[in-house]
Amino acid sequence: MQKLNKFNQYLLERYPTVWNTKIVWMLLAALVFHIVFFIIGYVSHIDPVSLQKYSVKDDYFKNGVIFVHLIISILLIVGWLLMMLKNNAFKNFYPTSKGKLFGQFVQYFIIIFSCTTFYFSYMTGFRMFINNKYPDQEMAKNIDIINRTAPFLSQNIESYTLENRLFPKPFYDLYCENNIEKIDRNKKFFVYYNRVYQYYTLYSKKSYQKDKKGNFIPPNPEYSNKIQPAYSDEEEKFETFYYKKDVVDLSSQIQTTQPSFYNFSEIFYDYDFKSFDDGVGAVDANYYDKNSPDYILKNKKAIINQKTAALLNSKNSAELEKLFEDFLSISKTYRVRNNLNAKKWVSMIYSKDNPNFEVRYFIKDYGGKTRIDEDAYYEETVAVDSVVVAADYPNENDIRDSIKISEFNPEINQQLAPDKYVKNNTTEYYYLSENMKDLLKNVDSVKKDDFFSDNVHIYIWIAFFLSTFIFGFRITGLRSLLFSVISAGVLTLSITLITVFYGLTFRGQEEFFVAYFVLFIGLIILLIPLLKMNMTNKMVSSVLINISLNGFVLLMLLIFAIISLHQKAACQIPVTHIDYDYTYQNCPNIFEDLGFILSYIILILGFVFMYFYTAILQKWKAMPE
Repeated sequence: MQKLNKFNQYLLERYPTVWNTKIVWMLLAALVFHIVFFIIGYVSHIDPVSLQKYSVKDDYFKNGVIFVHLIISILLIVGWLLMMLKNNAFKNFYPTSKGKLFGQFVQYFIIIFSCTTFYFSYMTGFRMFINNKYPDQEMAKNIDIINRTAPFLSQNIESYTLENRLFPKPFYDLYCENNIEKIDRNKKFFVYYNRVYQYYTLYSKKSYQKDKKGNFIPPNPEYSNKIQPAYSDEEEKFETFYYKKDVVDLSSQIQTTQPSFYNFSEIFYDYDFKSFDDGVGAVDANYYDKNSPDYILKNKKAIINQKTAALLNSKNSAELEKLFEDFLSISKTYRVRNNLNAKKWVSMIYSKDNPNFEVRYFIKDYGGKTRIDEDAYYEETVAVDSVVVAADYPNENDIRDSIKISEFNPEINQQLAPDKYVKNNTTEYYYLSENMKDLLKNVDSVKKDDFFSDNVHIYIWIAFFLSTFIFGFRITGLRSLLFSVISAGVLTLSITLITVFYGLTFRGQEEFFVAYFVLFIGLIILLIPLLKMNMTNKMVSSVLINISLNGFVLLMLLIFAIISLHQKAACQIPVTHIDYDYTYQNCPNIFEDLGFILSYIILILGFVFMYFYTAILQKWKAMPE
């Protein structure tokens, strides 16, 4: 205790501002709690099961840790204020320079920021644990095993139908048409129950012209001849349209039209394509069209298809069993629930009476007798007798004659519908594949996502506004601060009423009126203490000073908003592209162009303003009461 008193005395004599703000003790206290939150983050997800849910990064806010964070932050800041407010050199007319005043404000900011940012320590500990527990090399090896095993889980019949196939090469290059109405019945097609497949070569054309709605117009003569594109790929300045050319007979490559392991081409997990599955993190065939020109993803899917075909063609049950054992070992390590057995699993795939490796058994993706989502396997309800297809190109209301599926598949009434086929062949084996996907996604998300840049701005501005508020209180006192809050509220209400009156009376340009009116009021409040402080009494000046201290950065934000409004208004003029001679709207936006950099720009402007405004504070303090 004696050493602490000596250290305090040393600070008082050598660094009175540091002693007064208590920054040394507050930073030490904050450091202790940052270490505590780091440890909490490190041990929070030791159990792999805790990673088997959506977005574990949000657990800080969902599991109540944020409330502990808030309580500790409030206690630290309140305790700091109680200690600091015992002494106020400026209020008691002790000599204080402009630099010392600004230094106090900066120290307030540092103290509050350090006492409110425990989230970053938690996430740093969490990330360190994930990096240690799930190293990159081990994860890459495990993901490869998982992706090579996933084709044999047979949990969704839609993943094994013919249109999914990408290997060998003809399937990769050709377009698979499965719309019954668009099938050429005079050329080779393939049938599975109520589905028809036909393979085409393609040719492509680019379009640079847009219609009044901003949609690219398909090229001629195809558009004039009402030839519908197979699909299209839209870029920022053009759209590529792909048209069917010739039918190709793939009878030599297709041994069966039934759902087969040869057709599987999905990627169970790939973090690079997490956005392709609504943020879950794994690639989903329901989203991805295999004919999309996204060649990176398509190549990866084709590789999965090729590896699966190679395993099947080798007919080496021992090799497949070893793969399954490795997969189940990984699942056990990650505690993913399942009741699979490698040998019995292999026996469901390899069979002498199943040379084409058709999918004859299905593994549940849920444990227990029933599942919450009853439409797991076959979500589409289809009519057996006929299919009516609406032609939506170019006229959506043009409905063609009904095409009976029996014309393509005369034996359909003797065949088992896919949903009934799945129901009849579902085993008691299960594997919670979604849990594995969530775990892999969360591991990569914690490792790679930038949690600092996404959240730091919230804490920066909390610290800045609390600092200006406390600084204003230290300078002008509680009475002036309360009058400032009341005045700001009355001013806000008045501006709102005037804006409503303007909108009802004049109509039009309300955004510009509000922006410039608030800017005008803000400049008056800001300039009176700068230019005409002596013309007002000390209380009025203190109110204007407090509003200026807390509102300057908001005024800067308003100026950027006004610039954005003018950019939006000027954007109505179309621009002609020099190379391709087509028109488009060039709409720059300062908020989109600068992004989060704007936050740092305004913060720097705020600190610069506070530095120069300390001279006004000294001038105000010298005024008579």
